[in-house]
Formats: sequence, C-alpha cells, structure tokens
Amino acid sequence: MRSGWDVLSDALASLELAVAVMSALGVACIVATFYEAQHGTAAAQRVFYRSSWFTFLLALLAVNVLWSVVKRYPWDRHNTGFLLAHAGILLILGGSVYSLHGGLDGRLTLLEGETGNRVGLSRESLRVSLPDGTEAEVPVTFHDRAPSPGERLPLPGTGASLVVEEFRPHVRVSETLAEAEDDAAPLSPALHFTLATPFLTQDGWLVAADPEHREASFGPVVFSFQQAAPREAAPLAPPGNGLAFRLMPDGGLRYTLVAQKSPPSSGVVELGQPVQTPWMHMTVTVDRLLRRAAMRRVVIRAALPPREEDRRPAVRVRLEGAGKSEPEWLAWGESRPVRTGAGRAQLAYVPAEVALPFRVTLVRFKSEKYPGSAMPATYESRVRVDDPETGASEHVISMNNPLHHRGYILFQSSYAEGARMTSILSVVRSPGLPIVYFGTGLLSLGVLWMFYVKPRLAKWQGRRALRARQVHPGSLRYDQRRAFEP
Repeated sequence: MRSGWDVLSDALASLELAVAVMSALGVACIVATFYEAQHGTAAAQRVFYRSSWFTFLLALLAVNVLWSVVKRYPWDRHNTGFLLAHAGILLILGGSVYSLHGGLDGRLTLLEGETGNRVGLSRESLRVSLPDGTEAEVPVTFHDRAPSPGERLPLPGTGASLVVEEFRPHVRVSETLAEAEDDAAPLSPALHFTLATPFLTQDGWLVAADPEHREASFGPVVFSFQQAAPREAAPLAPPGNGLAFRLMPDGGLRYTLVAQKSPPSSGVVELGQPVQTPWMHMTVTVDRLLRRAAMRRVVIRAALPPREEDRRPAVRVRLEGAGKSEPEWLAWGESRPVRTGAGRAQLAYVPAEVALPFRVTLVRFKSEKYPGSAMPATYESRVRVDDPETGASEHVISMNNPLHHRGYILFQSSYAEGARMTSILSVVRSPGLPIVYFGTGLLSLGVLWMFYVKPRLAKWQGRRALRARQVHPGSLRYDQRRAFEP
C-alpha cells in the first residue's frame, strides 16, 4: 500500500498538475488583459499580477517543475536537456516574481529646469507634517478596502494618529464663497449677481480683493466690485460700458452705471432687487453680499468611472494627538493645511514615493506636432543625471529611446503643456531581469539539447555499440540482453 507521501509526491510532480496550473495562469492573463483595458493598468496590477493568489499559482508551478526534476534523481547524462530546460523555467519564474514584488514601477514628473528624484508609485499613502516639523507617512489600501468611519491610523514615530470619518471612491471638488467663521483664511467682501436678458440668464461672483475675480466681462459690458476707502463717499465710475459696485464705509452697497449715449447713473443696491440697464433690456440683481468672504471647498460624491486612472477618491480625516484638528477632506493627489491646538499641520492623500539614488534635471522638453494639427508627432526630454557614483551626464529620452542607468529604465511616458512644459517619465526597475535572461538561455539550451543534441548522441552511441559487437562477436548475446533491460 502506498503511503500518503508517495501520493503527494506523485501529485506534485504530475503532468496533470502542470497542465491545470498553466491553464489557470493562461485564463487569468486573458481576463487580466480585458480587465486592464476597462479599468486601467494599476487596477490590473493590483487585482491580478500583484495579488497573493496569482503569486501562489506561480509558486505552485515552480514546485511542480522542481519536484518533477527531483523525482528523476539520480540523474544521468541522458537527462541533461531535461535538467537544463527545467532549471531555466525555475529561474524565469523566480526572476519574474522577484521583479514583480521587489521591483519599481512609478512616475517622475518634472517641470523644465526642475530637479527631482522622488518617484510616485501606484500605492496610496496619507502623509502628515506635524506642527513641530515631524513628518510621517501611513500606507493605505483604500482602493481594496474602504476604511470604516472612526478607523484610527497611527502615525509611525509619533504619538499622533489620523481618524478617518468618511471615504468616497470618486468625487468632484468645487469651490464656493461663504461667510467666514474665523480669520484663518484670507477675507474679502464678495457679492453674487445674476444678469437676465430676454435670451439668457447668467450669474457669477465678484471678489473685491482678488485681482482675478474683481471684474467679469459679459460681451462689451464689464462688471466690477471694490471696497471703498474710509473717506470715499461715492463709487467711482467704470471706464466704458460697465456697472461698478462699491461696498461703502457705512456698510451700504452702491452702484455706478456707465453706458454709451447715456449719462452715468448711480444708486443704492438692495439685495434681491434688479438694477435696470440700457443694454438689451438687461437687469442685474445682487442676491448675496458677503462682507467677510472666504473660499470654501465642496466635495461632492460622483458616479464611479470604469477606469481607475479616471477616479478621484477622497477621504475625510482629522488629526489627533499632536493637537486636535477639525475634519478636512483630502482628494487624491491633494495636500491641505489644518489648524491644531499645537499649530499648523499639513495633510496629504498622495501616491507613495521612493527616492532614486541619483537626481534628474529636465533641461529642455521638445514636442513636435503633425502639420496642421495639435496632435503630437513626437516628444522628447533632454535630462541631466547627477549621480554621486558616476558623476553628471546628459541624455535624451524619447518615446523609442529610454534611458538605462544603474538598473533603472526611464521611459518618456507623457507630458503637459503650460508656461513651463512638464515631462512625465515612467521609471522601472526589474532586479530579476538578469535572472530571467539567464533562465531563458538555459531553457533554450535545454530544448536544443533534447531535440538536436540528444538524438545525435543516441545515434553516435548506437554506432559505437555496433562497432563494439563487430570487434567482439562473443559479446553479442550480452549486448542484446542489455538492450532489453529497463
């Protein structure tokens, strides 16, 4: 009767197990390809390739290959090709798992002239800068498991912690003005107005102390809002066609209207009451006046897009232990200040980062477009690498020309246009790649040995045995007996 170990040993080395595991891996890769097309690369990496069950399948295949080799011990020279091929498979599996879990795959974003070495990963983290200057980072996995309300996240190396109040997988962040409750934010008078014509209705905000928002143009008409100095008794007339609002020292709101072919007019603004204008039967109504306005963020839950790269999650947290703070929304990729009893702190919900052993400076970014269109034909980055071991050197990174440096590969991934061009570089490090290359060489050598070398060796040995029989005829019976022995 066979023991349980014999049954297990045969099962681990069986061809049936190899076929089942490779079929499961093949199906997983096919499904992962379609999943990546719908949800993005980061989601496919997390759900499939970097998951524990996918690693288990690879490990089970490695055990099957290894045990099939062990079962054939003791080996002889006829097993050379078999051993080479299976050793190559084991090295390929081991190198792949090593690169998958011990490698690097992130992004380095640089403005022209900027130097950096911090690579953003696809993993999430909450980063905190405490009032005393201490910085801490907490890795989180909100994509896989949404946090529970009240969940406490201790900050390593400090006595403080973050308390999660709410998490939303996708949000839309907007800003609106509201009456300030304290003096923490910059304050300025602001008003909300609505203009109505027989054809359209439009509204907007005017902020007295904000140069970008103290004026608004609607066609040839300019609307403006300013706060009067203490000794000013009347609002200033706007240049050209326009309607100027002034918050007077006594707290009243007045307007001055200037139109072509019409004398200037002025008056007192009453909230909710329209001001008549000579332009296309337009009326202007001020419905809200904020004397101490501050910008307030509004985080709204939004429908979840299918691709993970298009999602913008947000978490509402508060800081405890280093002075208690009010709850604050942190959208993905965002850093926000908070006030605590101990001073000002900074909270961020951003990708985890790692530092490169060298620094990269974007010297110049160049983009060429197809003639007559805004579609980029090619783009490239000229970078300078400052390495304490190898010194400084300049390189050009383009779409088909990556930079290889000290085991890291920098690809030209994307870019963003602006006053200063931004280059987005993908940074990859695969420490198991040399192992994979060596394993591929062994596998190829083993296959060549089994299909080409081994048959020729067998023919050579057969001819040698035949010559031996011809030289020693008396040994024919012995050779025939040996030929049929197992």
